Amino acid sequence: HGDAERSSIKKNDMQRELTPEGKEKFKKAVDGWKILIHHVDHIVSSPYIRTKQTAEILAKGLKFNKDILFDDKLKSGGSTEDLIMIANSLAGNEIIFVGHEPDCSDHLSNLVSSSGFFVDYKKGMIAKVSFNNRVRAGKGTLEFLIPASIF
Repeated sequence: HGDAERSSIKKNDMQRELTPEGKEKFKKAVDGWKILIHHVDHIVSSPYIRTKQTAEILAKGLKFNKDILFDDKLKSGGSTEDLIMIANSLAGNEIIFVGHEPDCSDHLSNLVSSSGFFVDYKKGMIAKVSFNNRVRAGKGTLEFLIPASIF
């Protein structure tokens, strides 16, 4: 997700929203990503407010006209196995997941390596991982990893 409000006593973690700057920064990133993303079968997001907002900005910018799927398995602390299960249950190959840190770093690392390779995923970053058939841990090919700040 993009840059979000800090934690506070007034809002629980699920209620934190993207900051105005976070929204603008992410919109610019999506505009840049359009040259790389030509088709999307599904957008799957954590149900937290900041990830919902991020998924909505992404859907609008990519002219994605289907429903965004919100799944509790993508909440903070979710497992890579759950992400794999979700991916393999959906029809189509082009799936965008919107989640949290440090989960995204862990998921990406687990998808592309089985030998402890670590990818440091930052807020608002995009990565593309491809698979020959079904999604499996350690069997993905990292095609690109682009920080939002490049745009």
